[in-house]
Amino acid sequence: METHAVPPRRLWLLALGFGLWCTALVVVYSMHAMGCAFGWRTDLLRWSLAVVLLVHLVAIAWPWYRYAKTSADPGQGETGEFLHQVILWTLPKAFITVVLTLGPVLLLSTCL
Repeated sequence: METHAVPPRRLWLLALGFGLWCTALVVVYSMHAMGCAFGWRTDLLRWSLAVVLLVHLVAIAWPWYRYAKTSADPGQGETGEFLHQVILWTLPKAFITVVLTLGPVLLLSTCL
């Protein structure tokens, strides 16, 4: 059976989830620092952080939802099937990581 190379767009999907986690980490903590430094109201700061988290969670969940409906390309052989499974498991893990690492920020006191 002849196999073809894995297209680069699939490799981007592999890095997408944790790349979005990185941006969520930077944006949430920088927004928190700016909100505290500039004296934002507590409810405004908390809602802003919640919206940022929600946007990042949707940005991770949407590609997973779309990708989960597809199957591995049989022309790519075992490598394509392996990559398909890794992507299917990496995106939910990134989603859970965002919830576990950044979700508690909403429960703590905003500024000391």
